[in-house]
Amino acid sequence: MEPWTRRLRGLPVVAALLLAAGSSSTGGAAARSVPTPTGKQAAHCRALHAQLPAALAGLERRTSAPVSQFTADWGRPAVALRCGVPHPEALKDGSETFDRYAHAWEVGGIEWYPQQRPDGSVRCTAVHRAAFVEVDLPEEYGGDGTGQDVLTELGALIRKTIPEGYA
Repeated sequence: MEPWTRRLRGLPVVAALLLAAGSSSTGGAAARSVPTPTGKQAAHCRALHAQLPAALAGLERRTSAPVSQFTADWGRPAVALRCGVPHPEALKDGSETFDRYAHAWEVGGIEWYPQQRPDGSVRCTAVHRAAFVEVDLPEEYGGDGTGQDVLTELGALIRKTIPEGYA
């Protein structure tokens, strides 16, 4: 395990982060770019995309904008997934934002690195995988357990399609 990783079991922290934020989220997909993974990362992301459900934690799947095999959205506001994203800067030794003490949550058998976003959402990145998967959880889903359900359900799919390793 990396020195920056401290595991937090369960997900009450997601609820706390989401509820502590005071601003409203915008709904998700508006300004997202499509990741550009190549080689094995792209193959893993395509395998994940083929397994993504029509409903996730009770949220109906929507058409992502732009449409891609590396993105998916569910619900309004959108839970937004991007596969094949770069390593988070805060976890890159030597970067200006490197955080030696950054923590990760273990949910659904996956280690998720959380980042509070300015719009009140929490971005969770699945780390220690051969392709990184990023999931934006709008603040509206923090108090009712939906965020934890989303990460748990996606965790099972990520374990099935993206092996442990480093991108």
